[in-house]
Amino acid sequence: MSGEKSAPTAPPAPRPPATTTPDGKDAFRFLKDLHGRLVDEPLIPGSAFYEPLHEGNIQDDPVARMFTSIAFTPVQSIQLFSGFSGSGKTTELLRLKQRLEQAGFVVVYANALDYLNPAEPVDITELLIVLAAAFGEAVAELPGGAAMTESFWGRLLNFLTNTELSLTQAGIKVEAEAPLREVFGKLKAGVDLKLELKTASSFRQNLQRVLNSHLASLQQQVTDFYADAVRRIRVERGPQTNIVFLFDQMEQMRGGLLTERDVIQSVERIFTIHVERLKIPDLHVVYTVPPWLKFVTPGMVAMVLLPARHLWNNNPARTPTEANRRAFQSVVMKRLGDDGARRLFGEDDAERGLLVDTLIDQSGGHLRDLLRLLRDVVLRSASLPSLPVNATVVAATINALRRDYLPIARNDAKWLAEIAHNRVTALPDTEPGAINRLSRFLDSHRVLYFVNAEEWYDVHPLIRDEIDKVLRVAASADADPHG
Repeated sequence: MSGEKSAPTAPPAPRPPATTTPDGKDAFRFLKDLHGRLVDEPLIPGSAFYEPLHEGNIQDDPVARMFTSIAFTPVQSIQLFSGFSGSGKTTELLRLKQRLEQAGFVVVYANALDYLNPAEPVDITELLIVLAAAFGEAVAELPGGAAMTESFWGRLLNFLTNTELSLTQAGIKVEAEAPLREVFGKLKAGVDLKLELKTASSFRQNLQRVLNSHLASLQQQVTDFYADAVRRIRVERGPQTNIVFLFDQMEQMRGGLLTERDVIQSVERIFTIHVERLKIPDLHVVYTVPPWLKFVTPGMVAMVLLPARHLWNNNPARTPTEANRRAFQSVVMKRLGDDGARRLFGEDDAERGLLVDTLIDQSGGHLRDLLRLLRDVVLRSASLPSLPVNATVVAATINALRRDYLPIARNDAKWLAEIAHNRVTALPDTEPGAINRLSRFLDSHRVLYFVNAEEWYDVHPLIRDEIDKVLRVAASADADPHG
């Protein structure tokens, strides 16, 4: 009809590129499958993708150290385990879990982030509550565990409502100086209380103040709960059963821009002043803790800290460590497969090896960065008219990752240059600001932590030249401030 506008038509659905491999197979499907094999997530024991980067390391296998410490210690022990972001800590913790279970231990695993807010300071009272609650809920998930133990939330509410503890004892004016039983009467056991402990609510703060004046009583409630749980597990599994509690992800406690100082100081207090309270009778406990704890409590807290696998030696020339490079070549081949590596990087062994080694070297020996580089190569390959990729694609991938590390502030460049030159942290002090800044360097992989006989540090290879560039520009500007 004249003058009428036709209805808009939907744009055509995107179609995958018609890229084909030399053997004529659809490369889009091949690359999609390859991309799925490069996912960055903790690996469970037995995974076809697992590469024993630390296993069998005579000098420093963290899992072997922790397992031996548990096995050599009768009945109970406490260990602190940590690793910087993307270091593979959870994968190694799962390896420890498997090894312990194979040796006959009952292993109870819980995730701290289900109970704690990593951006908020943690108090010893709420940590004691959270640990017991997490242990009880994890035990209930064990085969036959539903009947082994009651919820700690219920026991806690009974303790608080049946004990004559008044909020006024802590100088708190709430609900006309009502006793705790009236406050807790509004909460349902478990869900509500669990949520309150993850917020910055006044309720949570009031609870901390009250319970700190009754810490011994709370500790006894927690101890009695563990004793009941252990007794019931041993009725089920045998009287000589040894139990290990793995409390994972507490290393995420670092605070935000406004809370970093308070969070750091709160965690430091717990693992120095209150560490004895974290020992649980008849249990072996492994806490994953923030790696920066190593810097604020040097020599005070024994910790197993997971290093990166170094691709170069700690000498001025940074000579390559071929054995470690071969380990990362194995990582690549397990992820891609022999056929996948040939289709992606080419049939020529020398050229394919050069491209793969370039990606490995530029990853700095950090598994997360290597997987990220490989995924980006695969994504870029989907737009090519044909496979395999060439050195130009690999270079573009490396440059893209390098840009994610930029910009580098002048003050950061000075500190990073000192680390690169001396291979130490060059930490100016142990104040929260400096600790958090160094932790960000390590968690973002700008700085890498290594161990071979002794510990050392170095900057990521992607940013070495950038650091020098920032310092040259700064020096030039200082020499001629008016341009």
